[in-house]
Amino acid sequence: MTAIDSVSGRRMARPGVPVLVARRESLVLAIIFIMMMDCEQNRAIRSAGVPVPQIVAHRGASHDAPENTLAAFRLGFEQGADAIEGDFRMTRDGVIIAMHDVDLRRTTGDPRRVEDVDFEDVQQLDAGSWGRWAGGAFAGERVPRLEEVLAIVPEARVLFIEVKGTRTMVPALIETIARSALDRDRVAIISFDARVIAACKRKIPEVKALWIAAFKDAGGIWTPTAAEAIANAKRMSADGIDVQANPEVVTSEFVAEVHAAGLECHVWTIDDPEVARKIRSTAVDSITTNRPAKIRAISR
Repeated sequence: MTAIDSVSGRRMARPGVPVLVARRESLVLAIIFIMMMDCEQNRAIRSAGVPVPQIVAHRGASHDAPENTLAAFRLGFEQGADAIEGDFRMTRDGVIIAMHDVDLRRTTGDPRRVEDVDFEDVQQLDAGSWGRWAGGAFAGERVPRLEEVLAIVPEARVLFIEVKGTRTMVPALIETIARSALDRDRVAIISFDARVIAACKRKIPEVKALWIAAFKDAGGIWTPTAAEAIANAKRMSADGIDVQANPEVVTSEFVAEVHAAGLECHVWTIDDPEVARKIRSTAVDSITTNRPAKIRAISR
C-alpha cells in the first residue's frame, strides 16, 4: 500500500521498497551470470573433447529420500541419473537386501546385525522414518530385496550393486542376477573386497565388476599409485576402478593412465558442482552423487 503525505496529500513510496527491488534485481542478475558461466565452462569442456560422464545416484537420490529404499532409487532415475548405486548385505536366511551398515540401527531403529536376522524380521521394519525423515512422506518405506531393485531399473539404465560383507554372499548374488530379466550389461558389481571382485568375474564374467580403491596420504604421496591400482585391478580381473573423488588423486593424468590400461575410472561421491566440474574435466566414466539432479545439470 502507498503512504499519503498528511500535509501535501502526495503519494509517498514506502521506505525501503526501492532498495528491496534493487536487491531482487541484483540477485536475479547474479543467478543469470552464474548460469551463463556454468554454460560457458560446460561448453569449454565439451569443446575439448571430454566425454560426458554417467551420473550415478548414490544409494538412490539419497539427499531427497531415505537411502537404499525403492523411493530413493526411483527418485534417482526421475532426477536424471544414468544409474543407481545401492549397498547390499545378506540376511541370516540368505536373502540379499539393500542396507549399508552392518546392523539395522541407523536406518530402521533395530539394533540387530543384518546377518543375525531373517528377511521376515526385516519386512516388519520402517526404513523411511529415521533421522530427518521422521514423520514425513516416506514413513512406511521398507528395506527392499535385491530382486525388487533389479525390477525397477528402467530401459537403458544401470544398477551398481555394492557388495557389503564377505564373499560368502557371491553365490546368492549370482543366482539373483541370473533370475533377473535385466540384461547383464545393465548391472555392475562394485566392492572394496578384491576377493568379491575376483569371484564374480570367475562366475559371471559378462557382468562388469569395479574394484573400489581406497587411497591414503603417505606423507604427501598418495598410495597406491595409479600403476599399483591398475596392477591390483588386473590381478582380480576387474573392469575398472572406483575412486573417491579427491582432486589430488583423480587428475587427468591419473584417469588417462587408467584408461590406457584398458580399465574404466569411476569416482564417488560428489555433491559440490564445482568439484564435479573439475572432476568431469578429467574424463572419468561416471560420477556418483547423492544429488543427481544437481550434478546432472552441470554435466550437460
